[in-house]
Amino acid sequence: MKYKLLFPILALALALLACNLTGTPTAPSPVPPVVTATNTAPTLAPTGTSTLPAPTSAPTGLTLDVLRNATYFAPVFKRTVTLVNGAFSVNNGTDTYSVQMLNVYALGDLNGDGVDDAAVILMEDDGGTGRFESVVAVYNTAGAPVQAGQAILGDRVLVNSVDISSNAIHLDILAQGPSDPMCCPSLAQKQTYWMIATTLWQMRVTSTVGGSEHVINITSPAEWADVNNPFTITGAVPISPFENTLAYHIYLPNGTKVNDASLMVTSGGMGTPGTFSQTFNLSSAGITGYVIIQFVEVSMADGSTIALGSALVNVH
Repeated sequence: MKYKLLFPILALALALLACNLTGTPTAPSPVPPVVTATNTAPTLAPTGTSTLPAPTSAPTGLTLDVLRNATYFAPVFKRTVTLVNGAFSVNNGTDTYSVQMLNVYALGDLNGDGVDDAAVILMEDDGGTGRFESVVAVYNTAGAPVQAGQAILGDRVLVNSVDISSNAIHLDILAQGPSDPMCCPSLAQKQTYWMIATTLWQMRVTSTVGGSEHVINITSPAEWADVNNPFTITGAVPISPFENTLAYHIYLPNGTKVNDASLMVTSGGMGTPGTFSQTFNLSSAGITGYVIIQFVEVSMADGSTIALGSALVNVH
């Protein structure tokens, strides 16, 4: 072989090897299509197009001070409050309630308009033992904070960090495991949230149990893919769930649940790697447009979520 051919061949071999390497896939950006909340005839827009009105002046940016003095809808007790230096409270004998913005927050673009939005953590307290936390997505609209969506995290979870990347919110938290008292969460989880239509959707959860990470990876189709009824979703898990069973839930982008059921994972036994394949036909329900299908590994001890993977497809 001539030496001048050696390096191109070596480069080709390395490229082919890289294509065959497997690992945890990175969740795609939720921005490419703009999905309407009604799920009928969704409007598709180029990447980077925002669903918000065009600002009338150049955005000044969301600062920590702005976020700590903003107005929020607190979702646990469904109250709208205006924070002052990160806190709100009332205690008049008939109403005891407080909200606090925790010190973990993140700035980053959530809607693809090139401007930094924010994710904050609110903790609500009604005077009892509970300390209920939520993640809130905040859009930057002409420099002003506008709450876009929210999701409840739970009672006394510990949020270690918040990050915004690829137009999604990523949380590193400790949640209560099956044997944990409410005061002392120890289950390490990573959670990913997307703003879809007007809802902040939990799209991915991984948990570390006994030193091993429980993950649900969707292998086909790709996110935002156009599919025709009937269509099949395939996936894989590095650790098969209890009794090789996953649950799945089908939602419209506005939060309406269409259906839920269970499916079997094919594996060599509980705790070994496995794969799954599920065919869906939504034609009888008359559903077209975008749907979110969540696949969930559920704890048999307390019904909590151990792992979650989601598919977002456009059904024709």
